[in-house]
Amino acid sequence: MGITNKEYCGTIVMEVNGVEYEVVSVDPTTKTGAKTVMTMNSKKRALGTSCGVKEHSLKIEACIPLDGSEPDWDNMQGATITVYPACGSGGKREIYIGCTTEEVGSKYALNKEAVRSISMHALDKQVV
Repeated sequence: MGITNKEYCGTIVMEVNGVEYEVVSVDPTTKTGAKTVMTMNSKKRALGTSCGVKEHSLKIEACIPLDGSEPDWDNMQGATITVYPACGSGGKREIYIGCTTEEVGSKYALNKEAVRSISMHALDKQVV
C-alpha cells in the first residue's frame, strides 16, 4: 500500500481590479449573520436560530514598493479583489466584489519589509 502525496495551497496571488500586487498576508473573514433566537420554554434553552446578513471583511498586509506603484488604498471603493493559489494545479479563486477600504496603516520592523496594513469590507464573495 503506497502513500499518496497530497498537494496543498501554499502561496497565493492577489489582484486588485485585475492588477497583481505583492502581499505578505491576506486574511479574509465571513460572518454568517446567523443569530440564536432566545425564547422562554420548558426546556430552558434556545430552540432555534434566525438567518442574517453575511458580512465579508479582509485584512491585507501589502509590501510598500519604492517605485510608487501601490494602489491608492486610502480611497479604494468598489474594487474587485481576487485571491488564488500561485502554484500547483486546481484550487479555487475567491473573488471579493465591491471592496471598500475602512482603515490603512503602516508597519516598519527591524529585519522585515515595510508593509501597509489594510482593513476592508466587501459586498459579496464568489468562489469559482
